Amino acid sequence: MISSDFIDNNSTFDEKELINSKGKTSQSYKVKKNGRLYFMKQLLPELYQNHSNRVLFYKEYELGHSIQSEHVVKYERICEDEQGLYIIMEYVCGSTLEEKLTDDKGYFADERNLWKFMLQLLEGLRAFHDKGIAYIDISPNNIMLTQVGNNVKIVDLGFCFSNAYNDSLGTTAGFTAPELGNCNNSDIDERTDIYAVGCLMKYIQAKSGTKYSRKFYSIMERCLYKEKSKRYRTIDEMKNAIRRRRPKHWIMGWVALNTALILLLCIHRYTTLSNTDIIETTSVRGINYRILSNEDCTCEITGGDGEKGNIYITDKVNIGGKEYRTTSIANHAFQKKKLASLYIPEGVEHIGDSAFSHCEPIITISLPSSIKEFGSAFNNMKKLKRIKFPNGMKTISSGAFGACDELEQIYIPEGVERLSLDAFALCSSLKEVSLPSTLKVIERGVFWRCTSLEEITIPASVEEIGDYAFFDCSNLKHIYLYPTTPPAIAAILNYIDINVHVPAASLKAYQKHPNWRDYNLIGDLEEVTEE
Repeated sequence: MISSDFIDNNSTFDEKELINSKGKTSQSYKVKKNGRLYFMKQLLPELYQNHSNRVLFYKEYELGHSIQSEHVVKYERICEDEQGLYIIMEYVCGSTLEEKLTDDKGYFADERNLWKFMLQLLEGLRAFHDKGIAYIDISPNNIMLTQVGNNVKIVDLGFCFSNAYNDSLGTTAGFTAPELGNCNNSDIDERTDIYAVGCLMKYIQAKSGTKYSRKFYSIMERCLYKEKSKRYRTIDEMKNAIRRRRPKHWIMGWVALNTALILLLCIHRYTTLSNTDIIETTSVRGINYRILSNEDCTCEITGGDGEKGNIYITDKVNIGGKEYRTTSIANHAFQKKKLASLYIPEGVEHIGDSAFSHCEPIITISLPSSIKEFGSAFNNMKKLKRIKFPNGMKTISSGAFGACDELEQIYIPEGVERLSLDAFALCSSLKEVSLPSTLKVIERGVFWRCTSLEEITIPASVEEIGDYAFFDCSNLKHIYLYPTTPPAIAAILNYIDINVHVPAASLKAYQKHPNWRDYNLIGDLEEVTEE
């Protein structure tokens, strides 16, 4: 999220040094502020007036700021002032992978250094994937090794792919997965980055001139399959392959003997155990259930096709003769499935990211009152028209219903206090929005590109509205804003003809506010008083 706490429009620095003037869209600087070094990436002045170029910068910051990993460069803030548009990032003192391979050829000759590099790179990429983001642009110039410790830092997030930002992709020749040539973004997933990692391994081997172990070539080969289904499925699967060690020849016989003894013991043990100790999964009506906790008797849904596309989840299920409560739906459980209907029972508390992403032709979602968290579970449901939220919720999660093209109206129930990042972004048919009197925070980009939205009422309880909350809402004409104290904002609108209606008694306060005063303010509302 970006709030006023992250905005610093003071562009004066103690020191400012140009370090790259060759970029196609930006210039790079090393700057110092209050004794600390930062990296500054500034949009070229001649491109500043182009809206698409500015959007790319905001995209890079938004995605970068959401990633928290010691192996990904930290995005501090984005600023837009009389100097233009620029991003302030952590300064990484070190060299790019390309520079390391050129200037220190012996470093990667030691295979231990190679595996350290690989594991740190994969840990950084996992931070992207955990947020539903594919990095896409892996190359020797976008990965740095720190001067102290030779630790990995992934930099330059301008061409990442996410559900909210699925265009403006970019890659480097020689490091591009085959599916990126299909012009079909639905083919992009974790394995797209894994292919590029394989290309990077091949590049490192060629530049270093080192003959590595058979494990290296085996792992690289699996990354480089043209068919995605043959590659490692996840970053964790690839990390496990790297960490797996082959037994030395002199102990292989000993291992084989002990393995045989262990197997005999296991067979004997399993013949004496009940089925509940062996069975961990089951399927009911085409839905797959997996035990989460034997102690708590809980299970989660991992996927399935249902019966003719009808997903009926049961609140309890028998696994191995023991009854388990259904409390969770796993990440990606039904992603891209053809669903005709969906029933989620009471008792389900968590729905993972992208659990129902890209599901069609389902048109209605009804969430149980037990739900506590549902991540970006329902994004890109292109036919979704109706959502029934339960009472008692506090937050609508980040990207939860992004890019639901046919969603026309939403009613957020009382009790909800926060609408998170991009919650309803890219809902191009959204016309009616009802917000509760309990709402306090509207985060960044919540209604970004809701192009059918014509008016919206912001309740008096709202204290903060994040950046770009209503950017590119091309038909928005009226915002009825009831807070008597101007909410904290930065840039929330990019159309000057939008009328912002505020309480008459608070008009002067809005007119004096350094951000609100730039909008077309009309003091024609009556102050809302609590009964």
